[in-house]
Amino acid sequence: MVIGNKSWVIVALMLISMGATAQTLRRQTNISRMGIPPGNYSGITRINDTLYAVVNDKEKTDGFHLFTVNINLKNGKIKHVSDKMVGSQTPASHDMEGICYRSSSNSLFISDETSQRILEYSLDGIPTGNELKIPEIYGIGQIQSNRGFEALTYNPSTGHFWTATESALKRDADSEPLLVHLQSFGDDLQPDGHYLYRLDPPRKNRTARTKFYAHGLPSLIAMDDGSIIVMERSLYSPSKLIGSFVEIKLYRITPQAFEAAGKDATKVVDKQLVTSFRTHIRIGKINYANYEGMCIGPKLNDGRTTIILINDSQNRMGNWLCRLKDYLKVIIL
Repeated sequence: MVIGNKSWVIVALMLISMGATAQTLRRQTNISRMGIPPGNYSGITRINDTLYAVVNDKEKTDGFHLFTVNINLKNGKIKHVSDKMVGSQTPASHDMEGICYRSSSNSLFISDETSQRILEYSLDGIPTGNELKIPEIYGIGQIQSNRGFEALTYNPSTGHFWTATESALKRDADSEPLLVHLQSFGDDLQPDGHYLYRLDPPRKNRTARTKFYAHGLPSLIAMDDGSIIVMERSLYSPSKLIGSFVEIKLYRITPQAFEAAGKDATKVVDKQLVTSFRTHIRIGKINYANYEGMCIGPKLNDGRTTIILINDSQNRMGNWLCRLKDYLKVIIL
């Protein structure tokens, strides 16, 4: 087919328009080089444009980290990260997985996968005594081992908290292994909406030769317009580690999708793919990063929104030949 000059102009304008709405995935930043201690970082939340609270799911003492993250507001590149530990020196009694900040109370809420509780803390690490009222469906006896509340988010515009099960409940594990539950709470800390969400099938399933494996929902972001961004994480490592990968997919659930699901306890919410990427262990290239946490970052000078992701390096697991690193990654919407 011959395309005339006018058609070429139309095509060019379409390409420009598509490019204007595309996401930019910045290269992951190795914060291990910036003096950040080795960790099992599982959750991150923004307090302000440079201050972020971070939880480590294998912290030796009860507490959390405050990261100062400086980002170039022209291009979204991370310039520097510093750390301060906050909290008590008592031995850790929680499996801290998700974290969110509520500005109206100037406090943090942290999900504990061991107890399936979501507790409130002051910024100096002291429990306030408040917590979200968790429905019985999410009790310890209903959750597969280590597959409970990893995700936690809060949005001040909507006044809602959101959490989710990482994997299917025990009752669904055999018949619906990809079905997870989304749960919202109001500012009064009481349960609100309950919805079903279906994960994509994993790229690879666990086998007898699999060394490490995970497939589930580790993080959420509640947006100002009432939509939710969901992180799906699929991790696969064979016994010899070469060929290991982590696949991250971000999906958006719109307010219209929640409304369409309504109160139907059997209807799964629709989702729209935002972006996806993979990290690997390959011969000659190792950029493997198991991302578990994410939050909204600062707006860039041109008005675009940023998302900051943090990975769990298992305390920089490895040896002199291959050692994992702690990373932050910025996605520009």
